[in-house]
Amino acid sequence: MPVSTTEDGSLLTLGLDGALDSGLGGDLHRMAAEALQTGKRRFLINLQKAKQANSAGLEALVRTATEITGKGGRLALVGPDPVLADILEATRLNRRFAVFESTEQAISGLRRD
Repeated sequence: MPVSTTEDGSLLTLGLDGALDSGLGGDLHRMAAEALQTGKRRFLINLQKAKQANSAGLEALVRTATEITGKGGRLALVGPDPVLADILEATRLNRRFAVFESTEQAISGLRRD
């Protein structure tokens, strides 16, 4: 499955596996929206297996983040490979999202209020 989920208390980790495009981005948005309806408010998006992204995938990521933060939630990205990290930097999305190198750093960052 291209989007896997792991729950740890109020934290939901969404692991992306594959190219972040309209399909994977749509799945990400749908799963995050469903989790918001069940009361989840902290989200970690694991990009360690997402090797590339296109504009539709980045737009879905922004839309997901907007929905999460609009409902009082928090979001962090973890582990983008160098190419995806460069894309996030070139689009300045690295300024919009909290981006961490490790899962532990991201979880710690999400727990700080």
